[in-house]
Amino acid sequence: MTEMTVILVDDHVMVREGLRQLLLTFPGITVIDEAGDGQEAVKKIRDKQPDIVILDISMPKLNGIEAIIEIKKVAPETQILVLSMHDKKDYIHQAIKNGAAGYLLKASASDELRSALQFIGKGQIYLSPAISKSVVDGWLLPKTQTMVEDESESPLSRRERQIIKLLAEGYSNKKIADELYISIKTVETHRHHIMEKLDLDSFADLVKYAIKEKLIEFE
Repeated sequence: MTEMTVILVDDHVMVREGLRQLLLTFPGITVIDEAGDGQEAVKKIRDKQPDIVILDISMPKLNGIEAIIEIKKVAPETQILVLSMHDKKDYIHQAIKNGAAGYLLKASASDELRSALQFIGKGQIYLSPAISKSVVDGWLLPKTQTMVEDESESPLSRRERQIIKLLAEGYSNKKIADELYISIKTVETHRHHIMEKLDLDSFADLVKYAIKEKLIEFE
């Protein structure tokens, strides 16, 4: 296997440690850093430009799909392997559509991780055999059905989705401003626009929306 540098991104320390130990058994792989949330991951990947990122989908601050988008902006040559417990087609489609080079189920990681890294290292796409058929079926949907799905996308901008996620996770306006490097006034303005766009009356409604749209999850 060609020499490759890797950054691990998962909000569970034990998962990251297990991955690190597994990767130690693979020749040519060096884990150069770890991150426990999407925001931290983007910063570290921007600074270190690893060859590969192994990334979870469900994370605090910035979920995996949003993180993929941001990572491809700051490190376009870095290949992203999603490692997730989720086998839902919408997660898989969004991950690949936004720049992930592979999608691997956590249940299969010990058996398939080496193959996934080999494929991705050669510039190829890797999908767990367990999910490949569902992905292909999704991509073969009639264009009219795809158009309907596109029209149902969130009315919120990417920044607004980041902010509603952080709000629903219990972050204060000041903490959000610090995390996103914006002013508290900007956070308040976004929050007001979010409530107006979604026609929400209370913070409880905002949290319900975030859960419904899978911006936050309880595992």
